[in-house]
Amino acid sequence: MMAGFRLVTLGMIAMFVLSACSSSSPVRYFSLNPIDSDFRQDPDDAVLLGLGPFRMPDYLNRSQIVTRGANAEMQVDEFSRWSEPLSTSLLRIVSADVDNLLEGVVVVIFPYESFVRDQVKYRLVGDINRFEADHQGRIVLEVQWGIADTDGGMAVPVRRNRYQSKATPGNNSNDGTSAVVAAMNEALAQFSRDIASKLEAAL
Repeated sequence: MMAGFRLVTLGMIAMFVLSACSSSSPVRYFSLNPIDSDFRQDPDDAVLLGLGPFRMPDYLNRSQIVTRGANAEMQVDEFSRWSEPLSTSLLRIVSADVDNLLEGVVVVIFPYESFVRDQVKYRLVGDINRFEADHQGRIVLEVQWGIADTDGGMAVPVRRNRYQSKATPGNNSNDGTSAVVAAMNEALAQFSRDIASKLEAAL
């Protein structure tokens, strides 16, 4: 009798666990996107800008999207994830943005292919110190960066900048993460415009 009761109890627990698992939220995947622009053919004499490497804090090197809560608490969302590593995505987006903003510049991402390595005229490197939303939906991108030329000089001296934007979710409660990612796109666009402006002045 006791053995039968145990079997029934274990069966109920198993059904409860399975039910809880099946009702959990599905994982959603997000990607960053470049500035919308029309495709333009680069001229044959375009200057090559090498982008990267960029160092990124360990807490951002994960598939889950991270936000900063109150009192410096870091919140990792198990159900909202990046479709590719954030470090890879960041370089890809900034590369596309700067390439689109500057007509006579082609941006190649580190590590460079061997056939373009000797053609790179400028190299942009930096450290990403912060790139996430806070508990109020404010996006902060803090980056230290500079652009060196192949002659050993600095075309753009090393600087530390902060770029901010605001996530504005719609009426749907599921729009929160989408709004955060859209605001992150805007912060990267600000950074890309700054790069393009400083490099254009140096050319």
